[in-house]
Amino acid sequence: MSSLRFIVIIAGIVVPCSVKAAGLVTTIPYDFEAHGLADFRYLHADSRQSWIDQGLGKFRYAGANNGNDLFRVDKAALVMQARLNWNWTGMVTAKYSNRQKNPVDISEAVLLFRPVSTSAWRLNARLGAFMPPISLENSGTAWSSPYTLTNSAINSWVGEELKTFGGEAQLSYQFASGDKVNLFGAGFGNNDTAGTLLAWRGWSMHDYVATVNDRLPLTTRANIFQLFPRQALQTQPFIEVDSRPGYYAGISLERPELVKFRALYYDNRARTNAIDHGQYGWHTRFWSLGAKMDLPWQTTLIGQGMFGRTQMGRQTRGLFPVDSGFWAESILLSKAIGSHRLSVRHDRFGTTEHDLSVRPVNIEPEYAGAANIEQGHAWTLNYNVTLVEHHQLNFEVSTIYSDRKARLLLDEATGQRETLWQLSYRLIF
Repeated sequence: MSSLRFIVIIAGIVVPCSVKAAGLVTTIPYDFEAHGLADFRYLHADSRQSWIDQGLGKFRYAGANNGNDLFRVDKAALVMQARLNWNWTGMVTAKYSNRQKNPVDISEAVLLFRPVSTSAWRLNARLGAFMPPISLENSGTAWSSPYTLTNSAINSWVGEELKTFGGEAQLSYQFASGDKVNLFGAGFGNNDTAGTLLAWRGWSMHDYVATVNDRLPLTTRANIFQLFPRQALQTQPFIEVDSRPGYYAGISLERPELVKFRALYYDNRARTNAIDHGQYGWHTRFWSLGAKMDLPWQTTLIGQGMFGRTQMGRQTRGLFPVDSGFWAESILLSKAIGSHRLSVRHDRFGTTEHDLSVRPVNIEPEYAGAANIEQGHAWTLNYNVTLVEHHQLNFEVSTIYSDRKARLLLDEATGQRETLWQLSYRLIF
């Protein structure tokens, strides 16, 4: 089933019920609410050509020349939620974002099963298109972060390629002390291309969340299309190419208002020799670990880590055409003082290569030498203040140093430092 058809089914259930619940049809007096955000940005980019413009820059925003000043309506999102009965709730998120394929598109559409329980055991579920439980930072409206404008490297990739199209169940037990243990798992489709961007572009840092019909560009100058002529110029992050479902499973432990720990294993089970309309199957699996601590003096500490592997193509002499290991980690410290918040985060990330570029077999000579290997680190500093209710200003600077071998194919230095300054006005309602 295509991602578009899947979303139409979910939205066809949620939206009519939302209209009824809103009072336009009064026969079903269920609760309805709508909230959202609008984000307006000034940006000063000291960066190479962005990946969104088919380069290998790490930020989403960069101009043709270093030091470009940009003014953008970065995003606008509307989240509609309707309680359908005592157990079921429907939610749809519609989003506009700068350079999005469709000006307005759906980023999430989900049915939530949350029955009322008086026992220590609870069973919840969700069905639709939703973000997997990986990020501990993106807890705001429309998967935004209350801490920074720029997501961590891990959460940037989650927003690009890892939306779940399927169903998730969660079994929870709450102790008398308030501590909780949650076991969760999901089956999904439409994630067979996850891993494309990590292998061929590498890690990136931004706050873009891909929509169900999105297309994300690949660099046209890094020898990809000479080696893989059937590859489309853009990757479709949410497409099914082999009719084989994937899964994830995990556990979370929580002591309310003190600490939360989460571990997740993900495997999309894609067939590496599958291809459909220019989209290859990438077998991607990884471990994700995260912890969040609420410290004294309104201070929050969040750490995340991820490591995994992605493979594509038919094996030759035991090697895949593309076989990349990847890892990333981040630690964020945030301090709130009334309506003010100061946050700082450090990211480290990298990719390794174990494929035909290490031992070339009938491929282009210039591709040899592990072009997809990369190492990098980044700092992000953000200060935000809520002026009055619903109005927020953000001041942020992010700097990334990365060394990627594939830049030699673009006649660029492998090691580059990029900096992005941002001023944001957010209307949150």
